[in-house]
Amino acid sequence: MFRSMFNITRSFVLIILSAVSIEAQVSVLMSRYDIGTTAANPKENVLTSGNVNATTFGRLFTYYVDGAVYAQPLYVPSVRIAGKGTHNVVYIATMNDKVYAFDADHAGPPLWLRDLTDEPAGITPVPVIDITNRNDLNLVGNVGILGTPVIDPVAHAIYFVARTKENGNYLQRLHKLDIASGKDLTPPATIEAAVKSSNKDAVNGLLHFDPKAGNQRPALALVSGNIIVAWASHEDIRPYHGWVMSYSAATLKQTGVFCVDPVGTMGGIWQSGRGPAVDPTGAFYFETGNGDWDGEQDFGTSVIKMRVRDNKLVVEDYFTPHDYKALNDRDADLGSTGPLLVPGTHILICGSKKGILYLLDTAKLGHLTPDDSGVLQTLPVNGGRALAGPAYWDGPNGGILYTWFEADFLKGFRFNGKTLETTAFAHGKEGSRGSPGGALTVSSNGKQPGTGVVWATLTTSGSADHGNRPGILRASNAETLEEIWNSEMQSKRDRLGTLVKFVPPMVANGKVYVPNYDNAINVYGLLH
Repeated sequence: MFRSMFNITRSFVLIILSAVSIEAQVSVLMSRYDIGTTAANPKENVLTSGNVNATTFGRLFTYYVDGAVYAQPLYVPSVRIAGKGTHNVVYIATMNDKVYAFDADHAGPPLWLRDLTDEPAGITPVPVIDITNRNDLNLVGNVGILGTPVIDPVAHAIYFVARTKENGNYLQRLHKLDIASGKDLTPPATIEAAVKSSNKDAVNGLLHFDPKAGNQRPALALVSGNIIVAWASHEDIRPYHGWVMSYSAATLKQTGVFCVDPVGTMGGIWQSGRGPAVDPTGAFYFETGNGDWDGEQDFGTSVIKMRVRDNKLVVEDYFTPHDYKALNDRDADLGSTGPLLVPGTHILICGSKKGILYLLDTAKLGHLTPDDSGVLQTLPVNGGRALAGPAYWDGPNGGILYTWFEADFLKGFRFNGKTLETTAFAHGKEGSRGSPGGALTVSSNGKQPGTGVVWATLTTSGSADHGNRPGILRASNAETLEEIWNSEMQSKRDRLGTLVKFVPPMVANGKVYVPNYDNAINVYGLLH
């Protein structure tokens, strides 16, 4: 009896210690680190604002892949790979429909590779020229896996949408792979949907999702057992409609369909690649692009609060700016970036192509009013368009929202618990050289002073709206916004390569992972 009780107690202690050990390690399971899309890793205990400099920090090695990488890399510690031991693993998805698992700490071949194409059988990624008739616009090359995947560590699964051209037909599928092997955990689900509509592009009263035209740029999210996926268009080629769909994470069975503009047109959800923000109740929030609005069926140019309920996707609340018609006429999307939920609050921060930040109350988004009176705060940053979006750090002196708009400097705005200070407490000295501005990540060891670093990828010259431009990785002290390092200081060693716009640096366990458009992922860290 005593031995039995001892063994039970010992097992319980080991389970607790194991859980503590796992919790102490950072995992990057989704775009921008967490369900609030804060773009912050507060568990970085290696890199600091003191040791990130040109002498002690630089590029360590590079992974080489087949295809451009538009999806943010993801990271899972201590994954057991059959026949290869236990590794910290970085997951990379490419526009050529390939998914890689690499050892996060060392250069070398992938631990596993999953190729979703079969060229001899006529299965390839979708050439963007098939859709846009040009190869020098928003996307260059192929369109395969574009939106950042999401990982469920309990199910040991990575979810993503792959686009293929199969003997002349265009398909999109939701996949669920084992993170340890790359094998299917569930047969993939072909993306199909239709809603009732009297629109001119409806067929027999039904508006169908178009797998060729639908642009799956936003990151995926895992919400209450459902995978949330959203779409916009390519180059505003009409007719198009924004879509949101939900799928059971367990079975990949479709659990909900929502069309942003079933009566009108447009309303695409793109958010410069950001995913939805998710609150603790399981509600999630998107910003929609230009499109018709009636507040009942059409929700273009709005912030929408959604939920999966009874196998349906429902809109629970919304905010629409008073000048939405003028925004539509100017192609000034409200939804040029994605929402950010301030941790521990009900404050949702959204941005727009006008360079305005909106602070909304998730309990009452505000609807449409003549003067935006339902908004908690409207803050013009006056720095051009908000694209890749903000990052938020709860630092030693309280919360700070960081922005780097396309025609601006890196800025920090203090958060007082309800609103943002209207004047930045500091700004960097290096301005953005063009669209899209900075794609941001903040790393820190909690609130500890001297550990906060703001990382950003930007173009070095000209706009990256269309075609490709050279890029740069910059690091700044999060408390002062003084630049402490960039990848051109020791360019032969550290140069980033061609910029992949909107993709933020991914920081984990003392290393910084940054894709470029040159079929590579650079890994930076402390030099030994």
